[in-house]
Amino acid sequence: MDYKYIEQLLENYFACTTTLQEEQILRSFFSQEDVPGHLVQYAELFQYATAAKEDTLGEDFDQRMMARIEATEEKATMTEEKPKARIVKMTTRHFAPFFKAAAVVAMALTIGRAAEHAIGEQEAEEKNNMVAVDPYIKTSDVQQAIRVKDVSQAETKATNDSIISRTTKDEIQ
Repeated sequence: MDYKYIEQLLENYFACTTTLQEEQILRSFFSQEDVPGHLVQYAELFQYATAAKEDTLGEDFDQRMMARIEATEEKATMTEEKPKARIVKMTTRHFAPFFKAAAVVAMALTIGRAAEHAIGEQEAEEKNNMVAVDPYIKTSDVQQAIRVKDVSQAETKATNDSIISRTTKDEIQ
């Protein structure tokens, strides 16, 4: 007997291209008693689908389930079991995420503190080199004042050096 049509339907079935009518043909074919040897492996698949449709819950299902639930509740109230406390042994692997988080926070604080210190030193240096400027004074006047300050400092140093040299000459004589 030629089963090429059934084999073609099986190929389409596994490619998910069969229609409902073609699937019904396959179910009815595999529900027969004499299925060819090379197609027997697919028989259980289609017989299961047919058997699953017939398998439904009985009308008394809800009543049976409610009776079981009530019996379990009664048993629990009779024994009055208290829930037992579960002891959990905490190991380092339980705390590992907290250690990692603490390390990240410590690194962030250290880097932040170092940056703050560096910025503080830079601001202090800028403060020392800062010249108070009145917005109504011209830039040329400010530059002249800086030059005068530098000259006066140089003159003061020269005067101090000459006094020191005179003092040392007098001490030597």
